[in-house]
Amino acid sequence: MGDELKLTKAEFILLTMTAIWGLTFPLIKGAVAYVPPFAFLSMRFFLAVIVLSFFLKPEFNKKNVKWGLIIGFFLFAGMACQTIGLMYTKASRSGFITGFLVFLVPLFDYLIFKKKPTIFAIIGVFLALGGLYLLSSPEGGGFNIGDFLTLLSAGFFAFQVIFIEHSTTRYNGDTIVFFQIASTFIFSFIASTLTEKWNFRIDIPLIVAVIVTGVFATALALLMQGKYQKETTTVRAGIIYSMEPVFALFFSFLILSEKLPEKGIIGGFLVFSGMLISNFKSKEINQE
Repeated sequence: MGDELKLTKAEFILLTMTAIWGLTFPLIKGAVAYVPPFAFLSMRFFLAVIVLSFFLKPEFNKKNVKWGLIIGFFLFAGMACQTIGLMYTKASRSGFITGFLVFLVPLFDYLIFKKKPTIFAIIGVFLALGGLYLLSSPEGGGFNIGDFLTLLSAGFFAFQVIFIEHSTTRYNGDTIVFFQIASTFIFSFIASTLTEKWNFRIDIPLIVAVIVTGVFATALALLMQGKYQKETTTVRAGIIYSMEPVFALFFSFLILSEKLPEKGIIGGFLVFSGMLISNFKSKEINQE
């Protein structure tokens, strides 16, 4: 009974964390109306570094720093494309398209490390492709530059996930997490300094977005993920994370009054279904 309660608590915390990730889509879309995208990322990840410095004790060595910088670059590239993309597409659409990384991870994992994807991952890819087709059709809203940048961000996030798995099993995970976030801040600040003017105004939506994304969706989410994901199975965790675009759709409607057209809703459902199926693994299903 105790183990069941512990598992339920872990999954509830992961679901809450996923809901916060979904909440970030409309918050970021609202924030970039007040501040340039790289400046926003600089503030978000600077705040995350400050918070993480209270919880993590990084070990400075060449390997840890190197992997932190590599993963940080892919995180920065993904966040940059996603944040800029939100300036041109709906937050709800961005949530579903970002979810495509669930299918890109096994594909890139196979191409780089020769890990064969499961039959469920392959089925999930085809469902998601059908969903993306409907989302990008004229009736679904059409495929615009924001959608393209968001899809590109999913590719960068997929590389981030793969290299995190590859590096944290060999080196100090906490250190890599810390340098990943720190290097993302550095890359964002450099990009902002070179391309943007810091003449924006500070307003309530911007402050809320920076706090929620920096503290809750980045720093605390990483800490909670590291602590509680190991208390559930990979399949259950993957299904919980697949709820992110659903939360993005809900909060986008609640905050921004966004609605997907009928074809877009069907497309989003197919993407979501593909995410769920791609997380199935025969061995783990039998265990449960």
